[in-house]
Amino acid sequence: MTQPPPGEPPPMAGLPLYHGRWGSPDFSSGSLRNWLVKKERFFLTGRHGRGGRVLDLGCGGGWRFFTCLGSVVGVDISPLSLQGARQVYPQVVAAHLGHLPFADDSFDVVVSLDVLGHIPQEEKERVLQEIYRVLRPGGRTLHYIETEGDDPLTRWAKGYPPLYRRHLILPEGHVGLEAPRQAIRRFRKLGLRPRREVPAYKMFLYVQRWAQCFDNEYAQKSPLLRAAVALSKTVTKWPPLLLLANGAMALLLEITDRLLPFSWAGGVMVDYDKEAAGWS
Repeated sequence: MTQPPPGEPPPMAGLPLYHGRWGSPDFSSGSLRNWLVKKERFFLTGRHGRGGRVLDLGCGGGWRFFTCLGSVVGVDISPLSLQGARQVYPQVVAAHLGHLPFADDSFDVVVSLDVLGHIPQEEKERVLQEIYRVLRPGGRTLHYIETEGDDPLTRWAKGYPPLYRRHLILPEGHVGLEAPRQAIRRFRKLGLRPRREVPAYKMFLYVQRWAQCFDNEYAQKSPLLRAAVALSKTVTKWPPLLLLANGAMALLLEITDRLLPFSWAGGVMVDYDKEAAGWS
């Protein structure tokens, strides 16, 4: 079997932003929240009939609900995050996603959640090639990918390029956002067979996100946005109210994600098979 190419960068690369930032394990496994949060529900509904060896790319502190898919190996560049992931996964590895230290055809399932939007454009093709390489023929790969929607709010925010980069790109390291259909094209280009390609989160945000994203210079540029930020901050102070508000927002998203244009999606959920020899 072909091994990863030489010249692998050190696992510590990129740590100024990512070192332990997403280091807390998520112990939920089929919880009410998992089913209400659309991107988490996507993985739960894709687990039927699966098993074997699973690779979680950019695992952070780990997600217990991924263990429903099989025995999970977590990979991340942050050793501090991997300390958390050890509490939910039997094996963790510090590695760069573009240079995975595994042999060809090593995994039955490859997953990632909120990761590929962090991969710089110039590295994306290499990362996807590695996903394809380590996935066995007949295996399956599922991802939630953060994307850059072409909705009115995003277009307005991008009208202030320095603010857009300072407040919406850099704080969470989303340096690799791209259009929803471009994210899908990358997987199809590899020859993977699509099962599901689902756009999600079209323009609307969960309540606390309004303050997180726009409680800054943006709020001074729009009275309507300033009111949304103030409401977000008020609701966030009251956990029961926040739960109700986000429940209502989840219902709204179920409707708007079906009605609004594909290009407005702030994320895409994808599910592909790597065809085995002899498939038609």
